Amino acid sequence: MRPNPAKPSVEIEGEVVLMSIDDGLYFGLNAVGSEVWRRLGDGVTVAALCTGLAEHYDGDPARIEADTLALLDKLAARALVEFRA
Repeated sequence: MRPNPAKPSVEIEGEVVLMSIDDGLYFGLNAVGSEVWRRLGDGVTVAALCTGLAEHYDGDPARIEADTLALLDKLAARALVEFRA
């Protein structure tokens, strides 16, 4: 999974703003969402992403996975991320 290169993003004061030019919408990510976005930058599996976030935030892995999957679903619904084979 990785950010859709056709959808611009910018980081402002540590938080990421994503733009969906086709829809005329923008989406702001909080600090944790921005960390997810940065980790997606190099392309990563969802499993590796969740494992890395659980280690980084020293939180409950099941909760982190559920929250991460919910965010990724929202991003995918707007084609802000793309899946790689």
